[in-house]
Amino acid sequence: MKDDQVHSEKQLLEQIAAGNHDAFKQLVDRHRDNVFSHAIAYLKDYSKAEDITQEVFLIIWDNRESLGKIANPESYLFILTRNRIVAEFRKKVKLSLLDEQEQTRKDSALLPNQLMENKETAELIQAALNEMTLQQRKVFELGKLEGLKYEEIARKLNISPNTVKVHMVQALSFIRTFIRNGGVGYLLFILFLLF
Repeated sequence: MKDDQVHSEKQLLEQIAAGNHDAFKQLVDRHRDNVFSHAIAYLKDYSKAEDITQEVFLIIWDNRESLGKIANPESYLFILTRNRIVAEFRKKVKLSLLDEQEQTRKDSALLPNQLMENKETAELIQAALNEMTLQQRKVFELGKLEGLKYEEIARKLNISPNTVKVHMVQALSFIRTFIRNGGVGYLLFILFLLF
């Protein structure tokens, strides 16, 4: 960016800081494509990139009073865009973790009594329990078979409730994987014998 453009950009930001709508429209017209291009390059999602672009300019307008202090407008836009992209990635990771927790919750709802009534299923789960670590097994048995809460398990095993949660998630994930992989053959064999 040339010096006269930087000067012009600074003046534009000062006008926006004063509440000038036309100056804001000018800023949007000048930089919308760059902000969008940066967002689409990372997100690979047209709709999300559009949203980020709008959010960036909304942030600028909402914080217009402080725009006069910005030394390099182009860098400021780049940083705002980058921060919004990072926030979007964090949101994706958080949603992914929430989906995993929801799946774990659904899976755990299936495990306790109704599955244990079935002898073959109980044998399959027992085989999975025999393969997992001792701590995961203890946490699973206390939580799912004895019905203790995380805090009660933590006190009983002298570990933190967060550690209990981690072991439970790992145990449920292990059982799921065991049943999908090695256990499926076993389950199909049992079904074959029954029918």
